[in-house]
Amino acid sequence: MNLLGKIFVVLIFVMSLVFMAFVMAVYATHTNWKNSATALKTKLDSAQQRNQQLKEELTKLEGDVAAQEQARQAALAKLENQNTDLQRERDRLERERADLQKDQREAVAAMQATQASLASLRQEVQTLRTNIQTAQQDRREAFNRLVKLTDEMHQVANELTSLKSRNVQLSQQLADATQVLRKFSLEPVPAKYEGVPPQATGRISALTGSGLVEIDIGADEGLQKGHRLEVYRIGADQSKYLGRIELIEVQPDKAVAKILPEFQKGAIQVGDRVASKIE
Repeated sequence: MNLLGKIFVVLIFVMSLVFMAFVMAVYATHTNWKNSATALKTKLDSAQQRNQQLKEELTKLEGDVAAQEQARQAALAKLENQNTDLQRERDRLERERADLQKDQREAVAAMQATQASLASLRQEVQTLRTNIQTAQQDRREAFNRLVKLTDEMHQVANELTSLKSRNVQLSQQLADATQVLRKFSLEPVPAKYEGVPPQATGRISALTGSGLVEIDIGADEGLQKGHRLEVYRIGADQSKYLGRIELIEVQPDKAVAKILPEFQKGAIQVGDRVASKIE
């Protein structure tokens, strides 16, 4: 039961008391007026006192109703404010959700683009790895060729140095030979002196057996295959002619010759001298 119902109940109760008083007054008119009046007065006083209490309760209830109404209005206003705040929060959350959905779509698109770019980069990396392997193989081959060419260059440089040294020697020998030719009034025409050995002296350096000997002079002194040299021995008291040899193999600094039996005058030994001409 609400407050208004309580008020109506109290009013009904008060009116009941009033009607009961009237009934008792009417009843008293038929009996003892004084006693009835006294009783009615007592009842009236009690009813008035009760009515005053009920009025006070009514006033209190009305105050409570007003306070409750005020509290209800305040609570309603608070709820409306909260509702407004909640609506604002909902709108903000809706905007945030829309922004998040937009960001999510953009992130998905960026991720897809990144994945495509990553796949392309992986393909490029694989291609680069293949190219690097090929380049490394080419570099190794080029390095090996460079090492080989460097070795060949060093070998050629050494040969060049040797040839330069040999050229110096040959130049010196040419100069010496030219000087000798001029001294002996000879002409530098090889065909004119074909088969004639140049003026050269050496020694027997080895006996190889089977009538063959080795001497310590060769092509550097102008000797050629087929040249014949005289063999002799110089002793303490006399010189001895031993025979003649014919060159069958010539090298720059040595030669191999065979002993000509028809000219042999004695046993040839290591250390015996050889010359193209005996003065």
